[in-house]
Amino acid sequence: MKLCAHLQCKALIGRAFADPEELAASLVLSDSPFTCLHTTQPWGPDQSLCAPERCQPGRACFERSPRDPSATVA
Repeated sequence: MKLCAHLQCKALIGRAFADPEELAASLVLSDSPFTCLHTTQPWGPDQSLCAPERCQPGRACFERSPRDPSATVA
C-alpha cells in the first residue's frame, strides 16, 4: 500500500513505524477519521472519500508521501 502525502489520520500523529506492515495494519484497523490536506475534509478534491485504500496512485490528487516506509531510495 502506498501512502499519499495529503492523507491525514489523527491516530498516527506522533507515532513512528519501522515496519511497513505495522503501519499498513494501523491504517486499516484505525477507527479514526481520515482527512485530506487539500480540502481539510473527509473527501479529496475529486469528492471521493479519503482512506488509505482509496488514496492510491491513479487518483488524480495522489502524491507519494516522502515518509512512506515502502518507498525505495534511489
